Amino acid sequence: MKSLNKKVSKVVSALVVAAALVGCDSGGGSNGAGLALAALGGAGYEATVIINGKLTQTGTFAKANCVGQFPANFNSSPSYAKPLYVKLTSSKIVSGGTDFTVACASAGGNNDAADFNITTRINDSSATIKGEVFSVPDTTACTGNPNPCDSASNYTELVGTFDLAVNVDVADPTSVSQITFSNETGVVDPDVAASSAGLVITGTFDGATLASDVTVITSVKGVYSNPNATVGENKCDSIGNPEIVTGSITSNKTLGAYTLLRGTVTVSNGATITVPAGAVIYGERGSALFFIGANLVTNGTAANPVCFTSAQARGSRFPGDWGGLTFIGSGNNTRTASALTEGTSPQSYPLSSGTSSVTLNYTIVEFAGTEVAPGDELNSYSMYALNNGNFNYVQSHRGLDDSYEWWGGGRGANATDVGTAASPNLTGTGGATERTFKGKFLLGTGGMDDDFDMDEGFSGALKYIVAVKYPKICGGTPSTDPGGMEMDGVDGTTKTPSATAGDEPSNPFVDQYTLLGVNETASYAERHREGMKGLFLHGVAYAFKQIIKCESAATSGTGYGDSTSIIDGLVSDSNPDQVQTCTLTTATGTRDTSLASAPVASISTTQSNCGFLGFKPDLKTNVAGKTTWGGAPDTGTTLYDFDGTTVVTPTGGNSWYSGWAVWRAR
Repeated sequence: MKSLNKKVSKVVSALVVAAALVGCDSGGGSNGAGLALAALGGAGYEATVIINGKLTQTGTFAKANCVGQFPANFNSSPSYAKPLYVKLTSSKIVSGGTDFTVACASAGGNNDAADFNITTRINDSSATIKGEVFSVPDTTACTGNPNPCDSASNYTELVGTFDLAVNVDVADPTSVSQITFSNETGVVDPDVAASSAGLVITGTFDGATLASDVTVITSVKGVYSNPNATVGENKCDSIGNPEIVTGSITSNKTLGAYTLLRGTVTVSNGATITVPAGAVIYGERGSALFFIGANLVTNGTAANPVCFTSAQARGSRFPGDWGGLTFIGSGNNTRTASALTEGTSPQSYPLSSGTSSVTLNYTIVEFAGTEVAPGDELNSYSMYALNNGNFNYVQSHRGLDDSYEWWGGGRGANATDVGTAASPNLTGTGGATERTFKGKFLLGTGGMDDDFDMDEGFSGALKYIVAVKYPKICGGTPSTDPGGMEMDGVDGTTKTPSATAGDEPSNPFVDQYTLLGVNETASYAERHREGMKGLFLHGVAYAFKQIIKCESAATSGTGYGDSTSIIDGLVSDSNPDQVQTCTLTTATGTRDTSLASAPVASISTTQSNCGFLGFKPDLKTNVAGKTTWGGAPDTGTTLYDFDGTTVVTPTGGNSWYSGWAVWRAR
């Protein structure tokens, strides 16, 4: 498994999430649809166990901030900080059971040695598992690229052992007694050179500390449990008798309560698909829904949202199960020649004729993003040269690639003037209200890559948007550079577009946004590159390795222009910025980089528990002096439409996501 890149906490936690599979009653119907929704896998007991723990010592690890990372031969770069390798073995383990660890003390020192994060499957409700902790001998130099200590084969020095007992209790799935540690032996670093003063840790594993504060969730195959479910989760997890839809649709169609997508389904010829409130659309593996010069209208409500979800069994749905929604229009795009979309059945864009129009209301797309080939994944929502879009209360959840990605579109006849931070253009020519793609109250949650990806001339308007990353323990493999917002001005083939309004670089209007990361390796809150423009107002960001990453022409590469986005303030933590050619202003308040915790009322329990255990987030901004900022301003703040004067009153008030959005990781 890949190494973790996270801060070391002072408690031990273990998270057990079993892959819950429903039985054969999950499908229904006599047309074969039930087979697509039936349980997967063979007979027999199986629980998936995700353990997030810590090897804790009675001594003190005094080396601060990873300087002199132990053993002494390790490179000081955090990207190589893999001092230990944990391996679990048992006759009851079906698969998995290994992980690298990261050790990094605070400036004052602490008694933390290393985190470990292990996913394993067991074939019994109770299992005693042997844990072994390995290090690299000092004779192996952990330097170079590729680094030899990225390979488990070099971890040959056994430095400690422990026993881990798992006893699954489906009647009490949150009982901490399901996980116990015992028989800890050994020392973490028995042979560190004496010259590495302060680096030696003495003493054996402290069993009392190691086994305390354990967080546990359990379920088993055949049992699905999601306490305190939202109406959205209940809707997405509901099982009905679906109509199978496949092939090409060329005339108007209204979907029923349940629909199953099989293969790549295309809608064209100006046809309109209408989805009633509360409808559920299941996507089989390999399926996707393409609108090519066609239209989609969803009529979800806060009490009865529309859900596009995986056809896999409840509890066994994962990022990338199906393809998601793709829209292709004839709007603005920086390409001088047509290109191909991503997916198993790539389509040409922009269209030479015909338009696509999309109106989404209270709509959820989850577990989408099928990977066709390395670097070629569909997204939850893919918009190619889509001018006509109106998204209201929309969520992408647990997508394998991007939550929302735009390749051009949204500009209309003239949308070049976004104004300034001090005087944003809301209603004038080319301003926010004239943008032909508008999205407000949007969520991107638990995705594996970027949440809001704006490319190739996208110039729509977005307001009240929230991105939430989930940690690796929740499953799935994040990309090499996951971001909250990734933005490219032009495409890589044209690079320098013409000066006409229809071909100019991306120039969106983005107001009121919240970006919440988990400090994943190489992550960033917002990246502006390749001639990116736009106005970004009232943002808050937290827990990305880099906050603002704005690239000049020289950084983006030959042929690109400078990125000249205007970023107003942006409250964040103190992780670094790289603001080269963007304008960072403080028109609405002093730039604040002192956040020591997430800038919302609550999110950490949802993230750390992967949306299970009944924990639902409170995303309202809680930053002193900036409570009116972010994607969900605090209670008492009036919410306005894009014109800045029309009041909007969502169901749930400023907690506009509450009740209808989904949070469970699978």
